Amino acid sequence: MAKRWTEDVGAWASSLRFSGFTILIVALVIAGALILSPTLTTFVQQQREITELRESVQLHRDAVNEIDAEREKWKDPTYIRSQARDRLFYVLPGETQLSVIDDAEIPEDVAETTEAELTQIDRDWVSSLAGSLIAAGTTDAGPEELTRAGLGDDPPAEPADPSEEEAE
Repeated sequence: MAKRWTEDVGAWASSLRFSGFTILIVALVIAGALILSPTLTTFVQQQREITELRESVQLHRDAVNEIDAEREKWKDPTYIRSQARDRLFYVLPGETQLSVIDDAEIPEDVAETTEAELTQIDRDWVSSLAGSLIAAGTTDAGPEELTRAGLGDDPPAEPADPSEEEAE
């Protein structure tokens, strides 16, 4: 199969006949491409440089426009007065200037509700802490059992009587 294919390609290639005119035209096209390629390369490079220079000119024009706008601001007496106040801390006669140095940020209000009544627990916290430490050190129960056992054991807290605290 491959042998037949190569024979067919060989037969096709040998059937092609190039005249002198065809060879001359191909040679002229190749010579033209070789002659024009450096010129085209230079043209493309120059177009790229022109684009970069146009962008640079536009950036400089924008900078000049900003400077002109700033200069126009300085022609306004109100602007000059405000800049003197801000930069040099000048004030007009009869005015008092207040300057805030290292202004502290105030945190946002947290919505916590407080009750008017005080609560009092009838348990001594020191003995409760000591008992908890002793129980934790001597128990063989797992964490799940201890967590389940710890829920609901505390007596409900009752509001303290303000008259008792004043008597003490």
